Amino acid sequence: MKTPLFLPFTQEILPVPQTGEHLIAYGLQEVPETGWQPHLEIIQPWRPDYLKLSQAGFNTLPQVQEGQTYDGGLLLLDKHRKRNENRLLHLLMAVKAGGRVVVCGDKVSGAASLRKWAGQFVPAADSLSKNHAIVFWLRVPEKLDKSILAQRQNTGTRIDNRFETLPGMFSHGRIDTGSALLTRFMPDILEGAVADFGAGWGYLSACALENCPDITALDLYEADYDALQVARRNLANIPSSVLPGFHWQDLTREQPHQCYDTIISNPPFHEGRAADVSLGQAFIRCAARALKPNGKLLLVANRHLPYETILADCFRHSEHLAQENGFKIILAQP
Repeated sequence: MKTPLFLPFTQEILPVPQTGEHLIAYGLQEVPETGWQPHLEIIQPWRPDYLKLSQAGFNTLPQVQEGQTYDGGLLLLDKHRKRNENRLLHLLMAVKAGGRVVVCGDKVSGAASLRKWAGQFVPAADSLSKNHAIVFWLRVPEKLDKSILAQRQNTGTRIDNRFETLPGMFSHGRIDTGSALLTRFMPDILEGAVADFGAGWGYLSACALENCPDITALDLYEADYDALQVARRNLANIPSSVLPGFHWQDLTREQPHQCYDTIISNPPFHEGRAADVSLGQAFIRCAARALKPNGKLLLVANRHLPYETILADCFRHSEHLAQENGFKIILAQP
């Protein structure tokens, strides 16, 4: 289903961009109509959507270009309230005075409450509803104290005064219970060239650098560009002779370019709001192809996820090392 985000333009409530006008867009997952191609700079840190949009010919970037200004802005909301707020605040700072910011979301993404929240800075000019979604738009005023907007941006949550995490990331503000369980088994198993599949903000890799003396190389693979940049910062101050590599890749579609002695992973099992066991299965297939002949996959998963069949198909041997607190630790060898 096409997003109602563009509805105010198709219904001619708002004027479509004119030649030379450029809008910045957050949150787009589906490819817009081709007429928008010359006008959009799409910010999409999620690798699968980035590839889809860029391959369709749209100017797509994984992160904003600081200091750029735009004639307008678009925001498609997701389920992460603080990230939505941050993006809206950035649009209000980046869009020129007189430009419009158009926001779209449903009840789950909190569109109505975000509209009310935004009213403390700029009142909504108008809105419309369709298919359980709300679209509202704001006009950036001539006088807007952008220093106040900058102060209101959520800069994330630090864990143990050392790990940075940002809204919208997996395990924001906390160490995932399954990942913590996995780290107990890493020192005895990790050796040689190691890869972290679905590295997130870098917790498993940080523990590997600190507690696994037999590793000689470490590569982090992550589809969320923002999380990968946070992982880079989280690992920067760990004293180690191993220099980590950081790879923005969608492992369900893009295979690593080398093979490893050990792979660690806490694979994702959600696509948006829906559980999707095929994501973890794709990670397992990818790991089987990326391991050296005598390599090892050390995996943590929710206990209910049915990975045993795919493990039996892809690996010569697999075993459960532990089952605790709703998680299972699996060791597999090709």
